[in-house]
Amino acid sequence: MSEHRPGVNPGFLTKHTLSLLRVNESNAKAITVELDGLPCVDRVWLNRTKGTLKIAYDGSHLNIDEMIAIVEKHGAAIKENWWSRTKLSWQRQTDQNIKDNAKHEAHCCNKVPPH
Repeated sequence: MSEHRPGVNPGFLTKHTLSLLRVNESNAKAITVELDGLPCVDRVWLNRTKGTLKIAYDGSHLNIDEMIAIVEKHGAAIKENWWSRTKLSWQRQTDQNIKDNAKHEAHCCNKVPPH
């Protein structure tokens, strides 16, 4: 079992990969430093030559759109092709499911669930 950073609940850990455009040496470092400094981010990997960003974070506190905003703030962008848009919609749905599950209060056996 691997160690996680403080504040990261492994039950809500999500890992996403984004394909990026306009990544260079200076903005790659800035993106990595800012994302890695966010609370509830477990790990950040940015491959400048391939233009890929892999990020692991606690989905009950953060979402993929917050990550994209940081990427765009530093002059990079998400690839605008069919596959990237499809993956991004899955990632948004995953993040929403994690947030919803984190808020859910389970009901006890043999009780009617609240309406």
